[in-house]
Amino acid sequence: MENLFRLVGTLVAGEGYSRMLPMISRHLALAALMTLAGCATASLPYTPAQQPSGGRVSAAYQVVADRLRIEIDSGGRRIEEAAIVRVSGGALRAQAIDAPVPVPGGSSGGLGIGFGGGSFSTRGGVGVGTGLSVGVPIGGGSGPVEGNSFAWFPLAEAGPAPWRLYVKLAGLEPTFILVGGPLPNQ
Repeated sequence: MENLFRLVGTLVAGEGYSRMLPMISRHLALAALMTLAGCATASLPYTPAQQPSGGRVSAAYQVVADRLRIEIDSGGRRIEEAAIVRVSGGALRAQAIDAPVPVPGGSSGGLGIGFGGGSFSTRGGVGVGTGLSVGVPIGGGSGPVEGNSFAWFPLAEAGPAPWRLYVKLAGLEPTFILVGGPLPNQ
């Protein structure tokens, strides 16, 4: 904290500004690079052998009573389909996919409240305005989502781990993730 105060004091006083600018630029560039690198990685432990072109996807699993819950990080894309592909070639479609909350955008609903001002003069006069707006989303909400999705499968039908998960994300080609086996090297 002391260094921050010293830096601000130096910049305000104008002393050494030209000398400190390259150092600040390097630190900002390093912080930006670390931020971008963090965004480029998948957040869950299981990933496909090859990520779909134009997107990132990862998965994790949990056994909940007699059901298998697979958590899917779709990188903000809506999941169109999820299934477990068996060795025999058959597919077990997800019983349910719990989708995350859509990211607010131009067509989604919202609540707005507005207030107006007033004016006064020597003769008097006041103007006041208020407003309330409520938006209601119409349609299926095909925009980006915020958070992870959960695909639910009956555990008895899914069989023992590992499971070959088929995932189709909106706007991307389908991909497969081997979930439940040994964790891949990260």
